[in-house]
Amino acid sequence: MDIARIIAKKIKGHLSDKEQEFLDLWINESEENQNLFLRIMASGDERNISVIAQLDDNKEWEKTWKKYNNKRLANNKAQHVKSMLRYAAVFVGLIGLGYGYWHFNLEAQKTTEPEDSITLLLENGETLTISPESQQTITNVQGKILGEQKGDHLDYSNPTKTKKLVYNTLTVPNGRRFSVVLSDSTIVHLNAGSSLKYPVKFIEHQNRQVFLNGEAFFDVTKNESNPFIVTSGTLDVRVLGTKFNISSYPEDRQINTVLVEGAVSLYSAKGNYDPKKAFKLEPGYKAAWDRLYENTELEEVDTDIYTGWIQGKLILKETSFRNIIQKLQRHYKVSIDNKYEKLNNEVFTATFDIETIEEALKIFDQETPFEYTIEGNNIIIYEPKTN
Repeated sequence: MDIARIIAKKIKGHLSDKEQEFLDLWINESEENQNLFLRIMASGDERNISVIAQLDDNKEWEKTWKKYNNKRLANNKAQHVKSMLRYAAVFVGLIGLGYGYWHFNLEAQKTTEPEDSITLLLENGETLTISPESQQTITNVQGKILGEQKGDHLDYSNPTKTKKLVYNTLTVPNGRRFSVVLSDSTIVHLNAGSSLKYPVKFIEHQNRQVFLNGEAFFDVTKNESNPFIVTSGTLDVRVLGTKFNISSYPEDRQINTVLVEGAVSLYSAKGNYDPKKAFKLEPGYKAAWDRLYENTELEEVDTDIYTGWIQGKLILKETSFRNIIQKLQRHYKVSIDNKYEKLNNEVFTATFDIETIEEALKIFDQETPFEYTIEGNNIIIYEPKTN
């Protein structure tokens, strides 16, 4: 079977039972396969996997195919399939790394601005650099005012009248945070390493829909006739007026929605909203949406843990160091290479506010010793030396 063709069909939502079984086997074969599949599904575009289909013309693939054929006489049919998947996972994983994080349908990632700049992609393709220390007016090609930047937030609450949806995309890099006031006065706080695509003005009698990649806290203005919808990967979150947090970074298998007040409904972005089938979330609970199997797990939580980032805090509760690395990289704008594999499975609880990255590392080191080096923004963690 052609895994590229199967994934393309999965994006479109049409798989036979046999194809789904084969896809499940491939996904569960390795963590690399899982991550690659999540990135492709997050993009929602089967064209992003066309590079996989070219494996047959790749010399490395030919070597893999020969290895598979050499083994097939010594193994049964089931072992053949598993072996082929294992070899394919290696090269598909390499392709995933070389191809980057795909596109995620967020054009802001195409900008050539420095990686540490907050950027705003306009409808006409122009990219503006946003400095939190400055003020400026956001205009369209006709010179009409769309919004204003006032320090650390953009304000679209008094937009120019328009009869069609015109989108801007705000991108916040690692180590930064920013907020935007939408045309309906909804306030959105964007965490580090996140992007939000939104209309400069919502249209009367239409859903208020925005598109999130990363993490954001929404304080939604109530409007019963125009529901507010956040689309993030394969998940839609529908509200009328409420406060909630969504974390949907592409490297995470789960999309976490934490409700502070009000009510929200969760459902697959692939289908239409059905109030009878949608998952209802209550205040004080977290809904974890699994991207692979599109099901939801419910858990009562302390919401402050999931919203503390708005005040610049990094709050960790019983979190594995493997997941902590990603959070540290985003919070402190650093790159961490952990060569101490055992450390990945260690679990920590901690809160960081004004601490530097080195002070944070020392706190982890006190509980589970390790060694590390810091050169600029690059950190390498090593297994501790034994005497």
